[in-house]
Amino acid sequence: MQESEREREREFNSTNADEYMTFILGEMKYAVELPKIREILTYPDLITTLPNTSQWVKGLINLRGEVVPILDIRVKFGTGEVQYDENTAVIAVITKDNRMIGLVVDKVDDVQKLETSQLYPVSDMGSAIPSRYLKGFVRLEDNQMLVIMDIETVVAKEELRS
Repeated sequence: MQESEREREREFNSTNADEYMTFILGEMKYAVELPKIREILTYPDLITTLPNTSQWVKGLINLRGEVVPILDIRVKFGTGEVQYDENTAVIAVITKDNRMIGLVVDKVDDVQKLETSQLYPVSDMGSAIPSRYLKGFVRLEDNQMLVIMDIETVVAKEELRS
């Protein structure tokens, strides 16, 4: 390995590189910070539905003794045809105010280390999801765009009312 490559590797492994869980919504790949994720679940068979809630609020589940709301962000953002199959997953995230919330996605992909100093802003034209719900995007080595979701904004208490 040449000196410049080692230096880049060291830089990448420094505080600018964070781990993210990638997932698929429709035709796009998104990511959320790994430390926010509690666990990944298959789509539950038993969800207690709640009356008078938005279509994207699927209901509640009991996850190891904790009541967790399940939100289908595919419905909220209209990312394509919503199907519940063997790939459908729930990403249980923990918010800053210590709420656990389950987010339904088309498919969980992988964990990736990303260089967050290379984060580009997202315009409203770049994603099916409005830019206020996104932190930005990074361009991967294969030139694919990976959009970083702002989970705190997506699951803010005000959002659950809309």
